[in-house]
Amino acid sequence: MVETSRPAGVRELPIVGGHLALDFANTVDDPEGPARFDHVATYPGLLEWSVRVHTVSATDAERLAALPDPADALARAHTLRSALGALFAAVTDGAPPEPRHWAALRGFAAEAVANAELVPEGSGYTLGWPRPRRPESVLWPVAHAAVELLTAADLARVKRCAGCPWVFLDHSRNSSRRWCAMNDCGTHAKIRRYVARRAARRDQPAAGADTGG
Repeated sequence: MVETSRPAGVRELPIVGGHLALDFANTVDDPEGPARFDHVATYPGLLEWSVRVHTVSATDAERLAALPDPADALARAHTLRSALGALFAAVTDGAPPEPRHWAALRGFAAEAVANAELVPEGSGYTLGWPRPRRPESVLWPVAHAAVELLTAADLARVKRCAGCPWVFLDHSRNSSRRWCAMNDCGTHAKIRRYVARRAARRDQPAAGADTGG
């Protein structure tokens, strides 16, 4: 069992993106706030996240954790995350992705396909990595999923949270979702609006009060 890499007092990372590639882009919690914490700052953290999103089993994670010198794999994970963050931020802004970010993802995706196996799924097959043996193998499902999303109709449903930089896939019926999580950024926004309304009412003169003159 891969032990948690979170210090005491750090919450478990919410998985709210609705898509593997977006969830990986969102692995820094509270990215612009006082509780900022990178959940894949270490290789054990990367493995812990991978087990949570079911891209590797706990048994495979234990085996990968025992491999020597995962520093290169960790650095590559951060490179991939940076590329995904930039690519999907461009999508939410309605801008074309920068070639350098696509080039970075393309390299990871090509490596993923080169190491993939055909795994039976329904009446056909899907790509899979059922026997990961290299530290960087945990990145292959993420890279492949990112390319699939970038070339799918669902790309139009990728949004950025109205309260933080996280991205998510809006599966709501009328595409009206605004928050990465209603009980997180959505709640904070409601509280801010409530406080603002209270302050505005306090600043208004009481009905019938003498305003001077």
